[in-house]
Amino acid sequence: MQGALLELVSFDVDGTILRGRILNHLRIPKESHAKIEALHDLFHQGRLGYEGTLRAQFSLLAGMRAHDIAPHATDLPLINDLHPTIDRLSLKGVKTVILTDNPSFVVEPLRVYGFEGIIASEIEVQRGILTDRMEILTNKLQAIREYCTEEGIEIARCAHIGDGFNDIVAFKGVGVSVAFNSHEDGVSEAATFTVRGNSLLDVYHVLEPHLPTRA
Repeated sequence: MQGALLELVSFDVDGTILRGRILNHLRIPKESHAKIEALHDLFHQGRLGYEGTLRAQFSLLAGMRAHDIAPHATDLPLINDLHPTIDRLSLKGVKTVILTDNPSFVVEPLRVYGFEGIIASEIEVQRGILTDRMEILTNKLQAIREYCTEEGIEIARCAHIGDGFNDIVAFKGVGVSVAFNSHEDGVSEAATFTVRGNSLLDVYHVLEPHLPTRA
């Protein structure tokens, strides 16, 4: 990274700061959960594409009220020490954001842990009701670049933490990348660092040499 200190750290959600997938914690009928899971299985069987899977899953939410089905942050099975990690980064003057292909309203409750921004897929909401119109976030590098441009941050001063195949493209573009508890092929190989553990503070300690020093 040639001495550049980090100004922003982005975090994936599913499998990274959350144990499992956040869509499983939507407050929706069991039959809707079953349909979402069936689409997930089709994707892993190679019978449905990445974007098509997300679009089909999110379309199942059309007609529901976003506020009513969003998960409660306190009910989510989060990785240990999420809040202390975000606090420590904030004390160093580093901005923290969520970078995910999940809908923004689904991950919005995670702001309570100190995240300053959310970069996510968007589902249109009319009078509080979700529609079937959406913009799917499939390229995390493009999304973080656009965010950095708006914030006046160089991409080399960004770090991304993730565990999935869709994090690889971001790993290749940011200054520092961490594959955290990844079990997918090629993810660890694409990252600057690989970390396995039950605490997000393990990731913080890897990032620490690249953080600004504050008194």
